[in-house]
Amino acid sequence: MNRPDIVVICGDPGGANAVAPVIEALRTENRLTVHAMAYRQAHTLWTARNLSHETISDDTTFEKIRAQLQRLNTRLVLTGTSVNPFEFEKQYIAAAHELGIPTLAVLDFWSNYHLRFSYEQSELVYLPDRIAVMDDLARDEMIAEGFPSARLIVAGHPALDSLEAHSAAFTPAQRDAIRKSLSVGPDDWLALYASQPPSFSDHDEGVHPPWLDRLRTVGALLTALVELAHARGKHATLLIRPHPRENGETFRNLSHDKVKIIVSGEGNSRDLALAADVVAGMNTMFLVESAQLGRPTLSIRLDLPLPDDFPPNRSCLTLPVYQESTLKLSLASLLAESGVRRVPPSQPGNAGRNVAKLAYSMIGI
Repeated sequence: MNRPDIVVICGDPGGANAVAPVIEALRTENRLTVHAMAYRQAHTLWTARNLSHETISDDTTFEKIRAQLQRLNTRLVLTGTSVNPFEFEKQYIAAAHELGIPTLAVLDFWSNYHLRFSYEQSELVYLPDRIAVMDDLARDEMIAEGFPSARLIVAGHPALDSLEAHSAAFTPAQRDAIRKSLSVGPDDWLALYASQPPSFSDHDEGVHPPWLDRLRTVGALLTALVELAHARGKHATLLIRPHPRENGETFRNLSHDKVKIIVSGEGNSRDLALAADVVAGMNTMFLVESAQLGRPTLSIRLDLPLPDDFPPNRSCLTLPVYQESTLKLSLASLLAESGVRRVPPSQPGNAGRNVAKLAYSMIGI
């Protein structure tokens, strides 16, 4: 008996990381034939994960997408969400709607809900039949923005499913090896800064508000780290990890004679978080993972008009800093507990499996 075919499409890194565990669950259970399609950062991330997929070129047209779905006798289109110049997820949803094929999207973050399913700020013209969301907060916020409640299913965040196992498997020897590779001594401080682009543009050099200013944020963190290291007689290293959509050039000329600065995207991000004494950033998903791994995590959002829209700050999963004057004290408090594994709040488990079950129900198996 032939298994039903589904087509999966992802582009941006957040969506690719959220959908990958769903693909793996579907393939493990082997009840469907999964055709995974990737573009942009999804290709890089899925390759690193050894997740087999096809790449689609930037010049792929709506007609080609429609023809592919027909050729494969597609029973379901499963997508991540992206905001980029191509947004093929939206084109797959539109083609599926024309062909009467059910559509399911997996949300990966608590922001830009409307933009993910519309053309700029227009109506929700790319609304799938179901959207798997992370939690009740995302569901409630989307309903407030006009999303039909019947289409929103709380499933958890698939990208977080493996955190507990990853943390349990990480050994002191691994931590020591990572720190040694960065020339960080046992009693030195390693601060990890998880960067993120200030907008969805690939070439955005415009002026941004301070809570999205990467150089100001890193500069404030560096100043606080220098002062604390000097006061405590410590050597400190600041490891800046560019976002998958960044090349790191923003920080290439950053240097300091008191703190070693490394700009690198190498290594496993979760291992680096576990090896660091403190993890900092603005409001990237990396901070959510770091805090869920039990690491002291700082969200620096300078001069942000409150209330804060970053859920981990509101729930106290991460420690927020809104003024440069308070950054040093907040950083000191986290460094003081850097050797202590904090217990994060519990999260809905088996999200990848939950989304897979939703896919089965939409196909009727």
